[in-house]
Amino acid sequence: IIQCMFNFDLDYFLLNLLLLLIFIIAGNKISFGRKKEKYIWICFIVFTFVLGSRYLRGNDYLRYQHTFLYDDDESQIIFTAINRFLRGIGIGKYYFLYIYSIPFIVCALTFMKNLKIYARYLFPAFLLSFIFFNEYCIRQALGFSFVFMYMYYLFEKDNTLKNENVYKKWIFCLFYAILAYGIHSVNALSIAIITIIYIFSFTTISWKLSILGYIFAAFFFMSFFDWSYLENALMLIGGISDKFSAYTNRGVLFFSENAFQEDYSRSTLGQLCSAISHCSLFYLGDKTIRSKCNSRMFYTLFNVYVVGTIFDIGFWNFELIRRVFDPMLSFWCFIFSFVLVHRKEMQYSVFDNLLLLMIPLSFIRDYLSYLLERGDMTLFIWDI
Repeated sequence: IIQCMFNFDLDYFLLNLLLLLIFIIAGNKISFGRKKEKYIWICFIVFTFVLGSRYLRGNDYLRYQHTFLYDDDESQIIFTAINRFLRGIGIGKYYFLYIYSIPFIVCALTFMKNLKIYARYLFPAFLLSFIFFNEYCIRQALGFSFVFMYMYYLFEKDNTLKNENVYKKWIFCLFYAILAYGIHSVNALSIAIITIIYIFSFTTISWKLSILGYIFAAFFFMSFFDWSYLENALMLIGGISDKFSAYTNRGVLFFSENAFQEDYSRSTLGQLCSAISHCSLFYLGDKTIRSKCNSRMFYTLFNVYVVGTIFDIGFWNFELIRRVFDPMLSFWCFIFSFVLVHRKEMQYSVFDNLLLLMIPLSFIRDYLSYLLERGDMTLFIWDI
């Protein structure tokens, strides 16, 4: 490995900067209608190469490598079938992540197809917001690929479709929901939450409510929350049948005081940066979407981001709960891009423009941490 004086892996650093640069250039070209297909292909190729080449990075990398080879988790039928097919065509244990990376970027780019005017900001923002999730949550990220496709069809306007196409829309939604769940069951919760929010998203959640919710979740929630009530409720539900018991026993692992992980705690500065970034985006996102958009899609994206962020922050030290809400927090990329594109039309005040400058604080800080503070988590397959 090539090392530099600041103790980071130079090829890891440069390859990730190259990936970001490609997404910045591609987003700009696509926004202005220049050879869109060419730049989408470049994004696809570079993303697949950089993320697919990683080694010993991601939660339980070795376990998933073993699962890929020996079908350790046959309860996830579709995931097991994919692995068997890949082994059957000769994909080896060092190359399976190339294949896992493909649906993620293809489905994400497909979902963003209808957001072309936001691409110059959305492409790099998407990379910053989702790259760690894709790397860290290997199987869940593979399944979440199809959550993007679920949303792609969910957001089609029923009133512009013929009757037979409305049926096709919901058939496609069901198909992609099954794929997402069949690869990782947590994605079923993501789909359920997104769908419920979509049904009730006739406008955006007020910035006043969202900021109050964030402050409570970040600074007061753990002081008030009594885990015993939730554990007792789960035990009561589990007594209904053996099937319910199997789910609630897993639920206790998710929702118990014992699941608290101290090493996830952030510094005061980190918490402050996060609060400033998210609360600023809650305010400007609500204000801008209400003023410039009458789209159920953007109402839903904003509300999923708000709900996901508040729950994610409230349960920050609980990895299993965060598995559900981390990708929803990452929806900041869609809202921030919307705000940036419409900022001139909005004629923001000096205060609003100050908040706009504050929004990227936490997101850039997180990305710099991803680049520079990974320890040994910077390997590629050529480092073996």
